[in-house]
Parts: sequence; structure tokens; C-alpha cells
Amino acid sequence: MDNTEEKSEALKMSNANQVTEIQSLRLKKNALQARMNGSHNKITKPLISQRNETNPSSISKSVLSTKRKNPFAKNEQNKKLKDNNPELETTFDSTLFELLNLKPSNVKKPSPLRETTFENILDKFENFDSIPEKEELHGEKYVPIDWTLHKKIRLMSDKPFAWSVKLKTSEEASSTTGFVRCLDIGEKETTLDTTLNARFHRHCLVWQHPSIPWMELYPRVMDKATGSGGSNGLIAGNQVIKDALYKEWNESFRSLFHLLRARQCPYFYVCANSFTALFRAAGICGLSELHALLTPTTRGFRKALKQEEIEYTMPLQKRAQLHSGLVKKSSNNTKDNDNFAEVQDQNAVCDEDELDDNWLQSLGVDESVIRRLHNSQNRITSEKESEIDNEKQSLIFVVGVEAQALFNFLINCKSATTTIGNMAGIPPTLLAPVAFNGATLKSLKVRENQVLVDNNKFFSLELKGALMPHVMPALCSLMKTSERKYFSISCAQLGSTSSFSRAKHGQGEEELKPNERFPQSVFGQENLSDCGFSKELLEHFCNPDPNRIHIVENLKFSNDLYSWT
Repeated sequence: MDNTEEKSEALKMSNANQVTEIQSLRLKKNALQARMNGSHNKITKPLISQRNETNPSSISKSVLSTKRKNPFAKNEQNKKLKDNNPELETTFDSTLFELLNLKPSNVKKPSPLRETTFENILDKFENFDSIPEKEELHGEKYVPIDWTLHKKIRLMSDKPFAWSVKLKTSEEASSTTGFVRCLDIGEKETTLDTTLNARFHRHCLVWQHPSIPWMELYPRVMDKATGSGGSNGLIAGNQVIKDALYKEWNESFRSLFHLLRARQCPYFYVCANSFTALFRAAGICGLSELHALLTPTTRGFRKALKQEEIEYTMPLQKRAQLHSGLVKKSSNNTKDNDNFAEVQDQNAVCDEDELDDNWLQSLGVDESVIRRLHNSQNRITSEKESEIDNEKQSLIFVVGVEAQALFNFLINCKSATTTIGNMAGIPPTLLAPVAFNGATLKSLKVRENQVLVDNNKFFSLELKGALMPHVMPALCSLMKTSERKYFSISCAQLGSTSSFSRAKHGQGEEELKPNERFPQSVFGQENLSDCGFSKELLEHFCNPDPNRIHIVENLKFSNDLYSWT
């Protein structure tokens, strides 16, 4: 019996110990929750006192009566914290600090410049549409007009070109027909081949006169060391051949100028050994009259123009201060005589600028002094005019009837054909985008290649030959048609012709203000509708804004904008 009581008593004690152990774990859990709620001292003391009681049921009852609190619920303590610390906001970070029982003074308001809270990150995702706009891109929607002749241009792209140097029979025939007949391949309904390859090679053709198969007549490079010998010795030494060449050239030049006057040719070039002339039809660049530019020139050439009474301007020459009249005061000493010579205008060729010999004699100036003044003035004027010889400042510009007079002067100018070097006896080269009497259809040399730039592969296409101003904008339009988002063009210029672009519209290098009004080009486009250009290309060259004319060495297309240097 005693054993049974002992076993029963032991079982009770064992059950009490298990309950106590379970309750101890619950106490620890509740104590942790109490500390997290900031009420550790109020809860743990009665629980610890209950721990010493012998009645397990009372312990369980006390524990069960303690209600578990939500640590994330807003309570009065949170409210007091906000009232005492207005800078503390109800965010996930503030709640975290409360759970850790830290002082609110350690919590700082997030910086508006660098917000890293969970709430702010979520706000950023919610306000995803309010992303700052991209930086403004620099560039233009149009391709600049460059009147400089080029010897070679290279197109580069990160993707293969939609055309190649190899032509199918239909592509070659269609490109030639389209160029000769001035047809817009691909833009209008036609039975011709409209592939990009045919359209590309249409822009690789040019009309030229004269054409000598064994000689390169563009660019005109004179080799004085060869004299009249070499492969063209037959031309230089045979007057019959030279006369025949000049006669054919005379007819071709006259035919081309008549096309220009009738507005059936937009422009053409005359490339001699010593100069290059550019004739442009009325309406091109918004100018209402036919006009021409010629560069470089010499003092002797300009003097010959004056003798023919051809009036011209020099847009690139720095204008000297004009002298309003003769000096009203003078004396017999050398200092006054020198001053008299210095104040004369170096560029004016007018009667009122000539020395009044009678007036000087009335002042008592000796005739020998007057002659010395004349000689000194002529020498200074000659040296001043010769300083710009063969420079870009020597470009001349003529308009209207003066352009007609310049044509007559050049067609009869014997000095336009050199008598020495490998080009002896060969007339200047005529280049035009449309057919004319005696013209030969010439094709540019096209070469395809692949290059590595910073270990990146690019596709290159090189065009070599007489590249006229309309080729670059036409190729850019074709590249955009092939949906190419990026490409670049580099140019090898004929340096002596860069003055054509510097002269703008005959107004010089100074750009006009944005609010300047330009002449209307609508009538020019209508009158030039049969000049061989497409509507888009014609509108481009008839634009009257001189600020669109630039010398282009490198052109880049990206983000639907053109930029150049």
C-alpha cells in the first residue's frame, strides 16, 4: 500500500515538473514578447512570483489569463513617441526601433536626397512613371549642305549594308536608266528594279567632260616635273589635237550653261588646274538669279575681270576701313607725305581716290615727290592685293548678268588650259548631275570592307571619284530608308573648293541671326522641278537659310539626329 502511495506521489511530482518545465518555456516566450512591447517590467514580476507557488494549476491559470499583444499594432506608447518626437514618422523603420526598445532620439528623418527606407522604395516602384526625362540630344534633323567637292567618302555602320558592290543585270540597268532619265526609283510606280542596291548605285554616277581613258581628270593635279612628255605628249605636242579638244569642250560648256539658265540643271563645276568655278541656277540657295563662285584667284586674274568690266564681290575678304576722301591738309615735309600715302584705301578702285596732282602742286609739293607718292601707293596696293592670292579669301562671287559675263570670259580664257605638266593642252573638267552635250557617264569606284575599331567590327563602304554635293544627302536618305539607326560618314575633301561653303550665299562666313527672314524658295522649287532632283532633294538645296551650309568632314547619325564636324 505504501508502495502504491509512493508511486502515486512520484507520478504527481513528475507531472508537476513537466507542467513547470512547459510553463517555464511559456514564461520565457511571454517575457520576450513583453520586452518587445516595452512592458517587460509590468509582466515579468507577477509571473516570476507565480513561479514559486506549489499549485501548478494556478500557474497555468495565471499564464493563460495573460493576453498576447500584437507587436506591430499601434498603441498608446507609439502615440506618445510621436507626440514627444514630431520628427519621428510612422514608418517601418520607426516600428523596428520600437521593437528593439531603442530611444527615439536616435532615429533621424530620412534625407530627401537619399531615401533608403522600405516604404520609400515601394513608393518609387508605385511612381515608376515619374522617371526623369533623358538629357536633351544635340543635333539637327537635316543634313547640312556642303558645296565642297570630295575625292572620297566612307560610310561605316555596325550592321551590314543593304547593298553591295556586286550588281545583278536588272539592278545595273535600272540604276543607269534611273540616273540618265532622272527617275525616282522606289518613290514612284515604275517597272524598273527598285531594290536598295539599284537605288544606291544610281547615286554613284556622274556626268563628265572631257574623258580620256588613260588619264585621271579629277582631281586636276598638275605635275610640272613631267613637262610635256609622258603619256600625254601626243596631246601637248599636237596643235590639231588640242584644237579638237578645245572645240568639243567649248560646245559642252555652252550646252551645260544653257541647261543651267533654263533651270534644267541645278549646278555644275568647272575644274581647271589653277582654279575651280561653281555655277548655280536661279532658285538654288533661295537666290533669285543665276550666280557663280570662283576660287582661288590671283591679282592678275582679278585685274583681267576688271578690264572686261565684270563686277564681283569677295565675301571672304576682310573689309578694310574705307577712306572717305582725300586728305585736306598736307605739308612739304616727309612725315606728311608718308601719312598721305597711308590713309589711301587699299581696296578702292575709284576715280575720287586718285591723287589730285594739281591740288598737290598748288600746295607747293614738288613733282618728284608726287611721282614718288604715286609709285609708293601703287606698290603698297599691289602688295596688299597679292597677299590673298591663291588663298580662301580670294574667292569671287558674281550674280545675274555678271555670271553670264564670267561664262563668256572663261570660255575664251586661254589661261584656263595649262601649257605645262601632265595636263598640258587638256581643257578644264566639267562635272554635272545631269546629262549635257558631249558628256561621258562615269561611275564612282565602290569598295566594300570590314574594319575593327576598339575590337568592335564595323562594315565599311568606300566611294572614290568626283563626289558632288547631292551625293551625301541622297545616301543619308537611303540609309534612313533601310531603317538604320546609326551610321557615320567621313569625307576626304578637295581643299581648294572649301571656300564655296565658307562663302555661304555670297554673304561670307558670318551666320545670320535666327530671327532674320530669308527669301521664299517656293518659286525656286517650282521652276527647278525639271532639274533632275527628287522633290525632297530639291527642297534641301533650295533652302534659303545660309546657316544650313557647313563644311562637313565627319557626319554621324544617331537617335534620328545628325551631328557633324
